[in-house]
Amino acid sequence: MEFICIMGNLKLSTSLLTVSAVAVLLAGCYSSKPVPDVLFSNKYTGIELSKRKTLPGNMNTLTVETAKQIAKENNPNYLSTKHALAAATARFYQSFAPYLPRVTAGYGMYEHKDTPASRGGDGSGSRRYTEKNSGISVDWLIFDGLMRTMNMLASKYSKEQAAELNKDALRLLMQAIRIAYNNVLLSKDRIRIAIADELFNRQLYDETKIKYDAGAVPLTDLLNFEIRMHNAQSRVIAQKYQFYTARTILAELMGLTNAELPEDIFPELKAMNEPFPIDVNTYLDMALSSRPDLKAFRSAVIASKYRVASRWGAFLPTLTANVTFGHQRSDWDAAGRWHFSNRAKDQNFSYGFNAQWVLFNGGSRIFQLREAQAYLAESKEYLLEKWISVVANVRQSYADRKRRAEQMTIYEKNLELVKKTRNLIEEEYKAGNASITRLNEAQRDLVVAETNLSTSIVDLENSKANLDAAIGMIE
Repeated sequence: MEFICIMGNLKLSTSLLTVSAVAVLLAGCYSSKPVPDVLFSNKYTGIELSKRKTLPGNMNTLTVETAKQIAKENNPNYLSTKHALAAATARFYQSFAPYLPRVTAGYGMYEHKDTPASRGGDGSGSRRYTEKNSGISVDWLIFDGLMRTMNMLASKYSKEQAAELNKDALRLLMQAIRIAYNNVLLSKDRIRIAIADELFNRQLYDETKIKYDAGAVPLTDLLNFEIRMHNAQSRVIAQKYQFYTARTILAELMGLTNAELPEDIFPELKAMNEPFPIDVNTYLDMALSSRPDLKAFRSAVIASKYRVASRWGAFLPTLTANVTFGHQRSDWDAAGRWHFSNRAKDQNFSYGFNAQWVLFNGGSRIFQLREAQAYLAESKEYLLEKWISVVANVRQSYADRKRRAEQMTIYEKNLELVKKTRNLIEEEYKAGNASITRLNEAQRDLVVAETNLSTSIVDLENSKANLDAAIGMIE
């Protein structure tokens, strides 16, 4: 990189260039992962695959852990909190600047030319005066009523607040990923249930068709199974749509620009009902010590306290020290002759102190203090609201987790009984000992029992995700 500086015919010294280069290097640049260029395109069609955020091409099975990892790398909402944290960190380091001296380099040139009227004003007797000065000045704030200290501490806790909000965004993202992933598995399993119902009625339709052709059963029996087969086919179509919608929701959370996931990369739904012995008070303790959003509100209160203290500092005096070192040269010309000032006087050096105490400024400091105190009171109320919300969230999630486990146990037992009943009635119907209405009811009960169990499995897994998020667990 090349820097070229030109000010008239002024040539910057090597030392000034060095100082400027060091300042640029210290400032540095903030680097971030660039967003895809396709965001600025008005068309979706024709976008190259390489310019999209998609799944790796060799992925055969998408696990929930893999989905979480991809979301961490791509979810825009979560990544934006990372940038917000970087900005808060930069503001914190900015707060150290008032502790350091301010160094300023300067150069100036002044020229004055006149022609006295006594000499005709024709330029023949003109006089010209030229002054050039350059130097470096240093200003150092010694005391400002501890305002810079309070501002620095406020920035410190604002940075901690941003860090906790970044963690909280990750907590909520992981919760959302788990729930969306579980809903995908539920939609897939409901397709399985609907297809099984269709196949059952199709099989009975084919068997009944043979009997009907032989005159052994009435037409109503044949139509019954055909109608129920069509109803099952309709449910398959509906569940496939739900499966597609659930996949797009998951893809969106994962930050994939095509908002789509293949349907053949998800495993089968499995029940996992582990013991649940921990008392609710243990979860409450974990939440109050771990929830990042609660920590963020606590940091906000502390930052507000330091801002109030900073406003008090405005009522105290300030003390500043300054040092100046430079060169000054004066030249003048009269009647074509140049005269130069004494070179021994070119250099100048000065130092001093400046103390100020603002006694009255229209009352603005008082109202700035009241404003900061009001914001502090507001932040405390928000903290109280968040505390109550966390406690309520844990209690509700705990109760939901407990009842989901109990319901799933019942649904598992009930499915075994309903499946056994349906099989028995099917045999009785084929033997002519049970009505078709009873068979329809038994098959309907089986579909309901399978759906209830499938739903309860996902509800239990979602309740685990909700409870983990409620206690502040970040995976």
